Amino acid sequence: MKKSIAILSLILVMMGTDAMAQFRKPLQSATNKNGYSEARYNIGITGGLTSTYWAHFGGTKTPYQAPFNFGLTGGLIVERMFNANSSLSIEGYFAMRNTEVHYDVINFPVALNVNKDYYRQYNADYQEVNVQIPLTYYLGQSNSKLRPYIYVAPRFSLPLSGKMAYKKVEILNYGTDEQQYDEDHATMDTVSMSGQNGRLWNAGLVLGVGLRYKINIGNYYLLTKLDLSGHAAVINSFSPDEISGEAEHVIGAGYIDPYLLGMRFNTDATLKLTIMFPLKKQLKGACMKWGEYD
Repeated sequence: MKKSIAILSLILVMMGTDAMAQFRKPLQSATNKNGYSEARYNIGITGGLTSTYWAHFGGTKTPYQAPFNFGLTGGLIVERMFNANSSLSIEGYFAMRNTEVHYDVINFPVALNVNKDYYRQYNADYQEVNVQIPLTYYLGQSNSKLRPYIYVAPRFSLPLSGKMAYKKVEILNYGTDEQQYDEDHATMDTVSMSGQNGRLWNAGLVLGVGLRYKINIGNYYLLTKLDLSGHAAVINSFSPDEISGEAEHVIGAGYIDPYLLGMRFNTDATLKLTIMFPLKKQLKGACMKWGEYD
């Protein structure tokens, strides 16, 4: 985990280097008619709520359920404006994720001519680093305080640490009025997330929409952004050991059955609020005052 945090810190330092180079450029003259303009670089902090969902495709199409959930996310953003309507950003986030999947396995063979019905459940509670590169297009008039925008971004995800809890319960009298769960003999286990029960990294695509509001403060201004985005990984997140049935704790009737659930793709939806600080300054009158902004 320490190594992953160090990598993220290095990425964010590199993100800010180019932006700060813009900040160190010579000041503009106050008499320059082009002195008032939008900053070329914005740097910001962001945070919000994220909901994680593990989608399964293929397999035997076993029906499964995944309850709604929430976690926190936050990070840093550096945005490079190409013009008044478009930009490219680099964003680094830390996300706290949790999800649950449960399903029934009917007529599972446990002995010769002996089948049983089971309820299966697994919960994942983990932390993740996300790095994404959004290409943003701002709609409306360039001088409007309130502007909607849309963006698309590739994302790279790196799970840090977490736990997976497994549960297996026999269903008695399945499908009848007497159906019940044999909780007294339930099998439960908790293991650390690792390369055995999930990929060590993933990649995906993010689509988002939002609103940007400009707040003028004297000779300076702030930008606030509220957006909603959806992300879907494009690589199966079941590990090779899980797919082959050789993962630790996948024994007999098993806790996770990739052959039943098929391929697993990690998805999430995120609602976040961002405060952007434009990196721009100019010369005021005959004196050079560092920190004076348009």
